[in-house]
Amino acid sequence: MNNPHEQQQNALIHRIIENVGNLNKSIELLNDKLENLNKENSDIVLVSDMWKAYNGSVRIHIDNTKEQTEKS
Repeated sequence: MNNPHEQQQNALIHRIIENVGNLNKSIELLNDKLENLNKENSDIVLVSDMWKAYNGSVRIHIDNTKEQTEKS
């Protein structure tokens, strides 16, 4: 005697397995896109760090110039 719900349960399990497989593929694609985005943003981070260092140097120069003009 067959379980009357077995076919329905098997169909649901099959759909769940397919959906999890599709979800995994989507997550892999998302991870690839994020990895590419992080690589592209590394140049922006580098320029930002350089600008921050430049800004600090300019502030030091301005402060030193002000001190020299005040002494004169």
